[in-house]
Amino acid sequence: MRQVVPPIPIVQKILGLQKLTEGVPYRLTTHCIRVEQPEGVLLYHTLTGELLLLSREEAALLEELLSPVPPALEAMGPKWFLRPVEADDMALADQVRQIAERFKKKEPALTKYTIFTTTACNARCFYCFEAGWESSTMTEQTARDTAAYIAAHRGGKSVHLEWFGGEPLVNAKAIDVITDSLRRQGVAFRSTMTTNGYLFDEALVRRVKDAWNMELVQITLDGTEAVYNARKAYVNPTGSPYQRVLENIGLLLDAGVRVKVRLNMDMDNERDLYTLIDQLAERFGKRPGFGVYTMVLQENAGIDPHGYTEEERRIYAEKSKAMLAYTEMKGMAAWTPLKRKFAVNACSADNDIATTVTPEGRLGRCESCRNDAIWGSIYSEERDEGVLCQWRERKPPEAACRACVVYPQCIRLKKCPGWPEHCSPIERSRQEGKFQRAVLGAYEDWKTAGQV
Repeated sequence: MRQVVPPIPIVQKILGLQKLTEGVPYRLTTHCIRVEQPEGVLLYHTLTGELLLLSREEAALLEELLSPVPPALEAMGPKWFLRPVEADDMALADQVRQIAERFKKKEPALTKYTIFTTTACNARCFYCFEAGWESSTMTEQTARDTAAYIAAHRGGKSVHLEWFGGEPLVNAKAIDVITDSLRRQGVAFRSTMTTNGYLFDEALVRRVKDAWNMELVQITLDGTEAVYNARKAYVNPTGSPYQRVLENIGLLLDAGVRVKVRLNMDMDNERDLYTLIDQLAERFGKRPGFGVYTMVLQENAGIDPHGYTEEERRIYAEKSKAMLAYTEMKGMAAWTPLKRKFAVNACSADNDIATTVTPEGRLGRCESCRNDAIWGSIYSEERDEGVLCQWRERKPPEAACRACVVYPQCIRLKKCPGWPEHCSPIERSRQEGKFQRAVLGAYEDWKTAGQV
């Protein structure tokens, strides 16, 4: 048994070491992700954040744990991988989160901004959650005022800017104004962007890298050429938008900007996405900084909003898992590193260091909710504490949470528009896949460092 990643310090401080009790039968914790490898079995504890590598012989002993715990597995007891058969793992995770939240420091600075340069878009995706939104575009004066607000509220720290829309490149001028102003004021910043990728060209890519400090661009592809062009429905396109976007992905990668491709899946395009993955692998599969991930189209969004049945959610979960495995086989699965901090926020919407900025300069909680998440303005120091509190409220656990492997890392907000009323197998599958990929990434880093 070998430690690949140590536990998260705050969790280790809260829990200490678990003592094994003689005569008590034990089992593997509910909150453990298992990943098979040629060298053995990886076990990742989603509460403590620790990652272990067990030999196959050690892993086999987990199948029928008895009392006493086999000597080969005794070290897993103090690490909380083994739990008494009657123990309540869910209650333990809740206790750790409650204590961790007390340790959380109140952060007065705003350092993460999701900025809507515009809500206009050059595409007409039928599934867009912004369908029906009134179109508005940030003026140059509002852009300058936004930069002034960022500089005044960052607490002397560097900031992360996420460019969003609509299509943010429809109003690239606002990005120029904000980044130029921040640079003149000596504000350190980095940026990322969510875009359809159509409006890039060689000159703009140079600005993206050199002037906008762009690290990552996320681009959505819905299928191969004919499928993509039909589903995106660009306004007055020149040539094939699909080919243009692929060329722009290459330009971004050439400039050293990472590109994450999001595959939006539904029942109509699922099979075509496999062909798309093959094409992307052939063209970009060996390029550093390129990755692919899959998302099922959001429920109750777009021009014809509707929810999924439980059976549809189950089917989508299975299809998402299969597509993740395929992108991994192709060596393109996008992944984020294992977190070294315990989750006390769901996302930016309940994080005090983050805010959205609308084209008019209003400050909000969630990029998916334009009007009912506004808590302030760049032109005022007043804060609507009621809105801020509403976006911190969490959904209570459900019956399915008790057996969920990712429960310690899962926080669901009551007002989140991306969650169905009840926990969905689609989201559970996505979360498990995310952790499995992160585990593999951590293991590869460990091996590269010469630990095996």
